Amino acid sequence: MRDTAIEDLLRSSAPQVLGAVVRRFGHFDLAEDAVQEALLAAATRWPTSGIPDDPRAWLVTVASRRLTDLLRSEQARRHREDVVAQWVPFEDRHAPAADVHPQVDDTLVLLFLCCHSSLTPASQVALALGAVGGLTTGEIARAFLVSEDTMTRRITRAKKRIETSGEPLRMPVSEGHAVRLAAVLHMLYLIFTEGYAATAGPHLVRLDLSSEAIRLTRSVHRSLPSDAETAGLLALMLLTDARRAARVGAGGTLIPMSEQDRSLWRRDAIAEGTALVTDALRHGDAGPYQVQAAIAAVHARATSAEETEWSQIVRLYRSR
Repeated sequence: MRDTAIEDLLRSSAPQVLGAVVRRFGHFDLAEDAVQEALLAAATRWPTSGIPDDPRAWLVTVASRRLTDLLRSEQARRHREDVVAQWVPFEDRHAPAADVHPQVDDTLVLLFLCCHSSLTPASQVALALGAVGGLTTGEIARAFLVSEDTMTRRITRAKKRIETSGEPLRMPVSEGHAVRLAAVLHMLYLIFTEGYAATAGPHLVRLDLSSEAIRLTRSVHRSLPSDAETAGLLALMLLTDARRAARVGAGGTLIPMSEQDRSLWRRDAIAEGTALVTDALRHGDAGPYQVQAAIAAVHARATSAEETEWSQIVRLYRSR
């Protein structure tokens, strides 16, 4: 397998592996270090030894062993062993490290953890863009219009705040879902936006980020099918992403919607997004994601800019 293919595999696996390790052991900061070492080991070994049959399980195993070594050190023994005993469910303490619980979406778990109640919204966003979105500290800093050193300190403080909060690093129970859901949806929207219109890097579009945001939003929607705003956000992403092939010209320039070749718009995504937002709007007062999705649906069903139902778009904007 080409090295670039291995890099892509490691990049896409990193959030799931980190989520699995944090869910099992806690210690966000140490888990992140352990996962980075596992990724480095894979990048060194796989080009010559080949990809394991289950790459994710291999990474979780290596990261878990490294984290166990860290927790058994003198400093970790003094400060962390009792906490680990509280955080790891009893039935998981003797489970093999490669048990990654495939029925659990560990990237989604990680996203909820990044929305930890001890963090400010800005810190939640910064942490999630790095841990889930895979952005570098420099890219996150540019998105926040601060220096890289400032962002490094901000992320470090966020991780320490989580460690000292005393709140277990696990998925919140049902009432906790409601508390964090708005932050999670906001985070997913930001990750999608970074993928759809990247603030850094050689390409205007980062398909890996926008696709992952859509995948995770689908996962939230499956978990909370009656939540209209989750459905609205998924619809908005699908309707926006449906125009992706038509929005960038040959020279990498952005093409305004009025000038886009609408035959390139993906009708399957438009149909799914329209159905989602239509159903969501039946549930009462529309939230901001539903309204934005409804506006996107009006644009999507017009065969040209001139035939757009502008009066309906105006009404939708005024309803916000």
